[in-house]
Amino acid sequence: MVYEGSNGSVKIVSGGTLDSPTGSPVAIAEVRSWTVDFTRDVVESTAMGDGHRKFLKGLQTWTGSMEIVYTDSENAAVDTALNTDTDTGVTVELYADANNTSTSKIAGTIIVTSFSVTNTYDGLMTASVSLQGYGSPTLTNWNF
Repeated sequence: MVYEGSNGSVKIVSGGTLDSPTGSPVAIAEVRSWTVDFTRDVVESTAMGDGHRKFLKGLQTWTGSMEIVYTDSENAAVDTALNTDTDTGVTVELYADANNTSTSKIAGTIIVTSFSVTNTYDGLMTASVSLQGYGSPTLTNWNF
């Protein structure tokens, strides 16, 4: 299936702890974009006598970012959940198509690592949020 980017969405759940977030998902209305990166560490296992370096699979991690238009309606959700001072659990749900939430979704607990606001004289005020995944994400209907 092909997804058209403007149909994507982001929902957040704020409350509880990192190990046990609680609450109901709240949509962030003015999302411009979101990105998720999945990576795996490698551990070198080369020994004397090996002609080439050898590696073993290491731990996995995921990180992400999103850009949102910063509006008055976003303030409560953003200030509560998407700032670096938040000590509660925050869960993010990233949808490929907001009109059909049974399609592709990435969900997981996050730690917000940076939050920056940009305001220019000839553009919209935006906020960029960087996040670090906590534990394993849940991928629904993703075929990589």
